[in-house]
Amino acid sequence: METMQNNSCGCQAVTEESKPASSECYSSNSDCDYACNKLSDPKWSKENMEYFPAGFAAENGIFKDISPKETHQMIQERNQDQNLVVLDVKTEQEYFKIHLSDSRSMDFFSKSFKDDLFLLDKNKIYIVICKVGIRSEIAMNLMKKMGFKEVYNVLGGDERWIAQEIPYE
Repeated sequence: METMQNNSCGCQAVTEESKPASSECYSSNSDCDYACNKLSDPKWSKENMEYFPAGFAAENGIFKDISPKETHQMIQERNQDQNLVVLDVKTEQEYFKIHLSDSRSMDFFSKSFKDDLFLLDKNKIYIVICKVGIRSEIAMNLMKKMGFKEVYNVLGGDERWIAQEIPYE
């Protein structure tokens, strides 16, 4: 076995000597860039994104991308509102590194993610956040198809939030 640099994402991939390193990396290693995960796996995407048939639910409601600044303001204005839920869809490791206080962790890559979404109250207001905004956008779109009423995706996720130096409470 040898360790080779993956050219597509920079991760170290362990390969058998007789087999070249794949240019694809589906590692969940926290040292890897966000692009180096299951979302890069076409098989995973096909199996999970086709979960909901077209027209599964009436797609009415509010589904918007909002900036970290808008998110912070919304959380501040509604800090006592029991109907506002911050849903953090990062992995458990990512969540423990950084997360908004009072956020609910729900790992996007867990096998039960879609089932866990079904258990949520569709009438509450959800702010969905992840590390860079890709998983939260997909989660928001799934929630839209499931009949949720109001869901906001935090554009750029934690990384943009931190870059804009917004207090992370």
